[in-house]
Amino acid sequence: MKIRLLIANDLKKYFLERGYNCVKPYQIVNNNDTVFITAGIQPILSDYINSKLNDNASKKIYLSQPVIRTQFVNSISEGSSVAFINSTSAGFNISEKEHNDLVKDWLELFYKLGMHPLNISSRSKEYERTWGDLEVLGRKTFYYYNNIELGDTTFFTSITKNGKKIGLDTMSDVGFGLERIRWSVNHGSYYDLYSDSSSLSPMVKAYLSVLSLLAVNNVKPSNKNSGYRARQFSKKLANVLDGNEFSNLEKQYLMESIRYWKDWQEMDKDIDVEVIINEYTRNCNRLIINKLIEDGYNNLSGININVSREELKKRLLSAGVETEKVKKIIR
Repeated sequence: MKIRLLIANDLKKYFLERGYNCVKPYQIVNNNDTVFITAGIQPILSDYINSKLNDNASKKIYLSQPVIRTQFVNSISEGSSVAFINSTSAGFNISEKEHNDLVKDWLELFYKLGMHPLNISSRSKEYERTWGDLEVLGRKTFYYYNNIELGDTTFFTSITKNGKKIGLDTMSDVGFGLERIRWSVNHGSYYDLYSDSSSLSPMVKAYLSVLSLLAVNNVKPSNKNSGYRARQFSKKLANVLDGNEFSNLEKQYLMESIRYWKDWQEMDKDIDVEVIINEYTRNCNRLIINKLIEDGYNNLSGININVSREELKKRLLSAGVETEKVKKIIR
């Protein structure tokens, strides 16, 4: 069996049929804790602690949460990205057997998707960490398919705050990367979406993807908070593409990424793609001006970078940059 994409509604249906409380994905920005949500258990646990989940709804929870982990920004490759879907099952105050049943549901899904049981392996260890103001202790198990890590499961037996119990005796956290699952089954690219994008590098696709996810969540480029990250990722993409305008294939991948994230965020609103393109153009303009200054054109620092490429060409020519030089550096 070969899967093209894991579709949000199909996966949700799978867990609904098994009696899960399927939670709608949260907005990616989480200023109450970190700038971005980094794992599905993060907002679920917050809702449980703040009594937003009743007892019946908290035993078997399913959530496929788009997340951003900025620590991966400098290690992008096949199988590693800044933005991805952390699909999570969770349960609070449940037994270890109930936790194992949550894990079993995922293993059965893997088999349905075409993973051979003999190629799935696992490794366990004791896990003790501080999560914000909580201290958690449990046993974590990592799962692999053909030596590719898919995710991990943890059964927590101690959750305390300042050494005191908080009314939560046990917690199950089952989290898998959906792109990793698809990658393992398809044997294609980790970044495959709706059409062939094999000629684009993983780094280009990773930055286009994270910019799309931010746009879907209405994060606009700025110098503050999450908007700073949108600006940062755009700058990195401008450097990777050497200041060139988006090709048709890059524009297509951008649009496919927006479609992908809208599906997983369960969102149907129109997205202003020009916000992404204009910020990218702005950062490319800055990169071009900096290159020219390095080449000895010292009178360009005052040129406005918030203009189109055609307008930038005119301003560079007016500032004394030779026509051939402008043609060469702006492609």
